[in-house]
Amino acid sequence: MKVSFFTAKLMLVFSVLFLVACSNGRILKTYEGDVLAKEQLSVLTAPENIVVLSINEKAVKTYLLSDIEVNYGLKPGKNLVVFQYESVWGKVMRGDDTPRSEKIVSKPKEVLIDAKAGEQLNFRFKKADNVREARLLAAAFEAEVIDAQSNALSVSTELGVYEAGRKARENLESQAEAKQPEALPDTASLQALDALKVLWRSANAEEKKAFLVWAFQK
Repeated sequence: MKVSFFTAKLMLVFSVLFLVACSNGRILKTYEGDVLAKEQLSVLTAPENIVVLSINEKAVKTYLLSDIEVNYGLKPGKNLVVFQYESVWGKVMRGDDTPRSEKIVSKPKEVLIDAKAGEQLNFRFKKADNVREARLLAAAFEAEVIDAQSNALSVSTELGVYEAGRKARENLESQAEAKQPEALPDTASLQALDALKVLWRSANAEEKKAFLVWAFQK
């Protein structure tokens, strides 16, 4: 289906307006339920060259441009954010078929954020001054999430690290719950002598003394 020139132009205008809205402070909703006020959220800003892919395993909208700021509203509590580094560099023209630019992309990374209401968060990472530095940066990319005072709150890791840690903790908790204290034998199912042995082991010194007095008086 062909798209008319007018329609294409209109779509481009709406796209530009949407990108301008994102870069001017619009907060994108990333959580279930009603829209919360800014004061009830932790606002994570993805600056130029940081592209957020998902938050709490839910894909978020991505954009054609990687040089805009996008603000994401996070509910207070643990939030797992998956993101990657992207940058575009111009290339020297060597012919009509030669690409005019090169896009540098890192592998997806993840960071676990313990968000608090009313805080402003951002990413901190090394910058590249040229395409060669960008390639080296993307090959071993790492970023921190910082607060408004530039305090590092969390550091990115390889994809899947936090999920593996969560499963390991759940396994340990399940094993601990399975280890219940050993119960005393059911005296009703034992012979009289065995039942007396069980009761004797569970009696204190005074009870044992009283029992011996009673037994030798019979």
